Amino acid sequence: MIGGTGPSGPERIRPGLSRIVSAFSRSGHPERAFRTLHVAGTNGKGSTASFAYDVLRRLPLGPVGLYTSPHLVAPEERIRIDGKMISPRALRDGFRVAERLSPAGDPLTWFEKMTWSASDWFRRKGVRIVVMEVGIGGRWDATSACRPAVSVITTVGYDHREWLGKTLGSIAAEKAGILRRGVPLVTGRLRPAARAVVLRRARRLGCGTLELGRTFDWRERRDGTIAVALPGLDLDRLRVGRIGAFQRDNAAVALAASWLLASGDGIGPAAFAAAATKALPASRWPGRCCPLPRRKNAGAWVDGGHNPEAASALAREISGIPPWGEGRRLVALWSMLSDKDASGYLRNLGRHLDGIVTYPLSHPRGAGRGALAEACAGQGIACRLAGDFPEGWRIARRWAGKGGVVLVCGSLAAAGDAYRHRVGFVA
Repeated sequence: MIGGTGPSGPERIRPGLSRIVSAFSRSGHPERAFRTLHVAGTNGKGSTASFAYDVLRRLPLGPVGLYTSPHLVAPEERIRIDGKMISPRALRDGFRVAERLSPAGDPLTWFEKMTWSASDWFRRKGVRIVVMEVGIGGRWDATSACRPAVSVITTVGYDHREWLGKTLGSIAAEKAGILRRGVPLVTGRLRPAARAVVLRRARRLGCGTLELGRTFDWRERRDGTIAVALPGLDLDRLRVGRIGAFQRDNAAVALAASWLLASGDGIGPAAFAAAATKALPASRWPGRCCPLPRRKNAGAWVDGGHNPEAASALAREISGIPPWGEGRRLVALWSMLSDKDASGYLRNLGRHLDGIVTYPLSHPRGAGRGALAEACAGQGIACRLAGDFPEGWRIARRWAGKGGVVLVCGSLAAAGDAYRHRVGFVA
């Protein structure tokens, strides 16, 4: 595991898979009880994983699991089977067993204990297929100790450079570390430098590859639905229940990966198309460019993207999302982690905002208000400071005014604050 993240912040970087492999071995290899649709990427991996999960659990494949990170409000969100989260008690029990399985003198990280607990719970519940999101990178991530049936790399961008490398090529190499010999790969729209690295490893390992924009793609119809052309399957008039062109990319990648897995299990085109038609409109993923539930929150949106690429994608969508683009004031309630590129995040997004309210995250790596205010000043954006999320919310609502919009953004930790303080537990 590289850079595991616990409930209150990051752990010391401890590369290597030896600890989780040892724990799996000592407990009868729970990770071998199911096959994994393994999803890596800089942006879009959580959304892609949840799309795939929602499609697969509508097929006659037995119980389907989902393992994601990070959580927004509570750690139980990370582990689900057929729409139901693990119980707090079951997760506590899993952690206790995982702690006993730690190698002497080299304890499992928090994320490794979470990954072991998820794998053991999936085994005990008879799950056959798990959609599993990589935590960070890929090569040394604890999820890489599981058995993949299909590998996915959604995007490769600049993030976690202190751990994954300074160039797109080095970051791509870390993410391509999830590839396994003969296991098919599905990619999103990769930049040339990243694509070259990923495809070189895929060829070396004999991984048949599907690439969005090259071997499959989607197109939008006049009625707002999309058509997705996959090898051996054409899907038409699909409604995507999430906002943004980037979510259509994520949906298409998820469909390609799910189709590879499902067709290998004997699922035919008609059954798969029926599942996709039902799943995509209903699929939700909190914290990713979506409105907060409307009770007391009309005109409030949240997006947990935390790097310049995610901010650019959000900026492209703003003018097309009601009530944005109608002359109403848009104020961001914004915070970030200190190791993120705050100025780069604001570079494209800032010109769409009427102002920003900053506040410090309650996170060991949360950026200070001064640093955030300095980033705003550097981009010429009006900024007001708050001491915490509730104060920031009150300031932002007043500043946005009647009919205005508050956008909580900059970090999944900020997105978590929005749900925690405004609507409670994330379903």
